[in-house]
Amino acid sequence: MTTTDIFQDYEFREKVVDMIHDSQKKVLGSTKELAVSSAHSLAFHRGLGEPLLPTSSTAVDKYLSHDAIGAYSTMAYRKSNIAVVANGAESGELSKWVNQYFGSLRTDAASGIPSLKVEQTKYFGGEERIAHGNGNTMVIAFPGSSSLTGGFYKPELAVLAALLGGQSTIKWSPGFSILGQVAHNNPGIDITTSSAIYSDAGLLYTTLSGSATTVRDAAHATVKAIQNLANGNIDKEAFQKARANAKFKELEHGQTAMAALELTGAGLVQENKPYQLDESAQKIGEVTEEKLQEVSFVPFGRTESMLTCTTQAAKTLLEYKASVSAVGDLWQLPYAQDLGLQV
Repeated sequence: MTTTDIFQDYEFREKVVDMIHDSQKKVLGSTKELAVSSAHSLAFHRGLGEPLLPTSSTAVDKYLSHDAIGAYSTMAYRKSNIAVVANGAESGELSKWVNQYFGSLRTDAASGIPSLKVEQTKYFGGEERIAHGNGNTMVIAFPGSSSLTGGFYKPELAVLAALLGGQSTIKWSPGFSILGQVAHNNPGIDITTSSAIYSDAGLLYTTLSGSATTVRDAAHATVKAIQNLANGNIDKEAFQKARANAKFKELEHGQTAMAALELTGAGLVQENKPYQLDESAQKIGEVTEEKLQEVSFVPFGRTESMLTCTTQAAKTLLEYKASVSAVGDLWQLPYAQDLGLQV
């Protein structure tokens, strides 16, 4: 497969480059997107840390040129890197089209062509502060859970994300989540907690947006909430609601055709395992308070001597480096150290 097999040079210059410039403007205008992208970069550096949407400082001409994309395609489009998953397709027709369009793909044994370098994702952590005049956002992130087919799946962290929460699922009510109450006590603040799962890693992060002072106060309250959970202060009723909510979200997400196809394809490519919605939902439903408090958490890429750490889930988060990104009024937004976090 050559560069010209993918697209013509004018297509890149007249279509792709313009789309890149539009996405750059979108990212630069959103403190949330900048902060979330920054937190991923701090957490994972390469791979998952690379921004999905480039900023204006990205060396487009050097790394996203027509020739560079063509060279990348010769390494990426190989049989070992592709899984074909279909929903509602007739097997005979599917095989026909797969053979027609993918039958000529190279194998890894193709001579003279380098392969993509694939390594286990590693977690690093750190802090970044970006001045911005169009709002304020802080992201406080920790190592999360991989997908079910990955090697670091922790259903406890889905429940922990729901327990921390932020946005209420009940109209005109702060809801049951811990950070939902924080949002209720800090009018004008927007708080969400997400458990982002990927093929071999994940990121548990809380996003706080609003005025600089409310973000500052809510950031302190967020870390205090995690510290309280680390000390075993878990309300039983709130835990049960969080577990039910986490299970519902898993079922809701996995039942959409696109999500199921994507998760299954990623599992087949990464671990040669299909994604099983019922299995992941069952594991979340089996999480108990004890499991939430006593979970063996393995930070991605850590040394063997650190793999025996068995402690409370929330406590574990605080024992490792956080990934903290602040975007906005840096005179007001706190440093990670001010929050009592290690970076």
